[in-house]
Amino acid sequence: MLKCFRNCLRPSSLRTLPLQYGILFPQLLVCLVHLHFGHFSSALISVTSFYLSMNLDGSAQDPEKREYSSVCVGREDDIKKSERMTAVVHDREVVIFYHKGEYHAMDIRCYHSGGPLHLGDIEDFDGRPCIVCPWHKYKITLATGEGLYQSINPKDPSAKPKWCSKGVKQRIHTVTVDNGNIYVTLSSEPFKCDSDFYATGDFKVIKSSS
Repeated sequence: MLKCFRNCLRPSSLRTLPLQYGILFPQLLVCLVHLHFGHFSSALISVTSFYLSMNLDGSAQDPEKREYSSVCVGREDDIKKSERMTAVVHDREVVIFYHKGEYHAMDIRCYHSGGPLHLGDIEDFDGRPCIVCPWHKYKITLATGEGLYQSINPKDPSAKPKWCSKGVKQRIHTVTVDNGNIYVTLSSEPFKCDSDFYATGDFKVIKSSS
């Protein structure tokens, strides 16, 4: 049986390898479990469950998007005075802005090159409030995290530049107020955002007090 199993695992070509492995592994493991090979049963069940939770490239799949608990980052009175504050929420650095009566939170590092957004200015572009990265002047909408840029039709010299969106580039987090306290809940959206790259420990900007 083992010899047969070994032969079955030999791919006919590199292109068919993922397909063959993807079909044979789950079926064979389930069969072995049902044969009840003594104390191997529990181990094979574990292996089967793990394999079925994997992608073909070997990376584990998250069955559902991760949920984060809210973290208190400061007092409402303080941020209304300073109009911005920084915080570490579940080991992720964020900046919280208070602008025209609304709260906004996003990753502290700019999606483009890791610039410190908490040092940037807030300006309106095309009627939308944006944080301007102090390094390369990239514009990011406070509400949605979209990257804005101006474009012009090269075939029409008389045309005026218009503002366009690159799509969501900066990860936005949720801000809530309860009893005068400011809480931040990290985004649990499963899509990949450009700013995720700079949201790791290698690019920390908030200095530890210790």
